[in-house]
Amino acid sequence: MELPVTVGIDGSDTSLTAADRAAREALLRGCPLRVLHALPLMPHLLPSWSAGRRPDPGALLHEVRHVLAVRYPQLETRTEEVHDLATAALVAAGEDAELLVVAARGAGGFPGLRIGSTALHLAARAGCPTVVLPVDPPGPEPREQIVLGLDARRPTEAALEFAFAAARRHGLPLHVVHASAAGAQDDEDELLARTLAPWQAAHPEVEAVADSTGAGAGLALVEASAKARLLVLGRRPAVLVGALGPVGHAVLHHTLCPVAIVPEA
Repeated sequence: MELPVTVGIDGSDTSLTAADRAAREALLRGCPLRVLHALPLMPHLLPSWSAGRRPDPGALLHEVRHVLAVRYPQLETRTEEVHDLATAALVAAGEDAELLVVAARGAGGFPGLRIGSTALHLAARAGCPTVVLPVDPPGPEPREQIVLGLDARRPTEAALEFAFAAARRHGLPLHVVHASAAGAQDDEDELLARTLAPWQAAHPEVEAVADSTGAGAGLALVEASAKARLLVLGRRPAVLVGALGPVGHAVLHHTLCPVAIVPEA
């Protein structure tokens, strides 16, 4: 069965932007799009219910499907409502998805919040790659590269494969950023080159630029995101499930472009 790109929506402008991004990604991958809307488990406890303002989730999905059908008529789009917490519904959906797409913050939260609890939960726990769209739209800077944050001492193969594939699909060069440890810079450059060599050989159509930097990983990646169309990070498996680590948190809170969190198998 062909796995879809799945996007979670809640009616907010940011989630509708995520739906559009997910549609374009599904077209690039040649797979269907699944639009998921999680409904409250007990809607009668919400203030809007008691005040007589009862939203029609079916109307939201119908509108989104119509808009996407007009913009992308060749795309197969499925919509679905589930009665569950958004985090639980999207983690479950990720088990049968090629990719999850979510906005960093949806209808909840407060002004100035850079990333909400749902996006953080998915980035730390989803079983498939998850793209988180930043709150602020990208600025006018040219965005002609894919950026991969890589620890050359413990490279995550899933993130490498995802990043090279993304660069190939978008027709962009891949900028690989490795935060150097204390020591000779030449040694760090050589380590990064050795790590990338087999991947460059397997993907000769992708121009890969290696960059080992003495700056902290989080700072270097946030700076690189200013010129990136997508920033890719790996996530460790097993004992670290549910924990992003300081670099992942720094990037998600301060990034200037969409971020893909890729779990290692």
